[in-house]
Amino acid sequence: MNILSDPARDTRATGQPPGGYEWWYFDALSDDGRYSFVAIFYEGNPFSTRYIKALEEKTGPASPASSSTSTSSGPMPSEYPAVSISVYDQGEPVYYSFTEYDATDCIFSEERPLVEIGPHRMKGSRTGGQLLYSLSLNEELPSGDRLRAELTFDSPAVTDLFEDTEDHSPAGHHWNLVQPLADVSGTIEIGAAGKGAEDRTVAFRGEGYHDHNRGDEPMREEFTDWYWGRCHFDYATLVYYVMNGKGKDGPSQHQHQAWLIDPSGSKITARGNQIDVSDKSLSLFGLYSGRKLSMRGHDGTEMQVQQSRLLDNGPFYQRFLSDVFLSVPGSRVLESARGITEYICPGRIYGRVFWPLVNMRIRQAHAKPHWVQRSGRLYRWTW
Repeated sequence: MNILSDPARDTRATGQPPGGYEWWYFDALSDDGRYSFVAIFYEGNPFSTRYIKALEEKTGPASPASSSTSTSSGPMPSEYPAVSISVYDQGEPVYYSFTEYDATDCIFSEERPLVEIGPHRMKGSRTGGQLLYSLSLNEELPSGDRLRAELTFDSPAVTDLFEDTEDHSPAGHHWNLVQPLADVSGTIEIGAAGKGAEDRTVAFRGEGYHDHNRGDEPMREEFTDWYWGRCHFDYATLVYYVMNGKGKDGPSQHQHQAWLIDPSGSKITARGNQIDVSDKSLSLFGLYSGRKLSMRGHDGTEMQVQQSRLLDNGPFYQRFLSDVFLSVPGSRVLESARGITEYICPGRIYGRVFWPLVNMRIRQAHAKPHWVQRSGRLYRWTW
């Protein structure tokens, strides 16, 4: 995996091959701890059953937009764009959508951070030493649920945090940490359909995070599973990546790394060199994952992640609102905070036994909705 922190490279990658993927991830927790949200813009949605099926058959959608991009080796990522949005109130989902669009609905800029997918837009700009990202989200679902959000992510510009770990490998997974800590503000308007549902307008203020991931091959070719998470303490921001990779010509390659990044985003104050995953169990769908991650640095810094509350619990993916603890020896730093963490096992995405569930979860913007997607309550609680 190639690890970097470079806002200048937060643009669409050129020459993505069939099977590739790219996403721009944003999340935030409100200052009062009540609200949290996650928004992800995809080009080459790696969770799309349509994309996976086309890869296996080496075909692409039969449309004018795809005829110029599909190759004999398979479908292109540009043919499978999507946006996923989740809003939680005290850990309970109050809005959810995962929508795939047509290539003609989208703009992905290779010159600047700009993505437009259907009615949703992400734009980044830099002024001096500051980064400012704006998110504009706007949709109405078949269930009648509605969302309109205007949000900004404001942070110092971070560059070369990982210059000693960047391997510049041309293939595999690339992770660009653009905003480890951002001030997030704006408005989220939710119109909820169904008995007992209520509309709400949230004047959001909190702390957020933004990164950019891309891969040049299907995720299951790169790694067997990964744990990822971030948490904002007063002392620093914790970000970790626990990737259990696949070695194509030798033993499995693992990248287990954690970093404490100072609030200015200018330096790494400590690293977690030893990471243990424990308290493993099977989910309802047979997903085997750990609930506790213990991290320790050479200087004695300790971080404990307790994946306490499940926000999403699917057959290949889990999202948590986690309790995280930090201890820094010699500095009298002892803190606890909450953060968003995730686990994914990409090989299970290919298990067709789960595809009926996935097709309930992911809707097509220009197709007839699944009957579950017509119910706000059922769709928000698909898994």
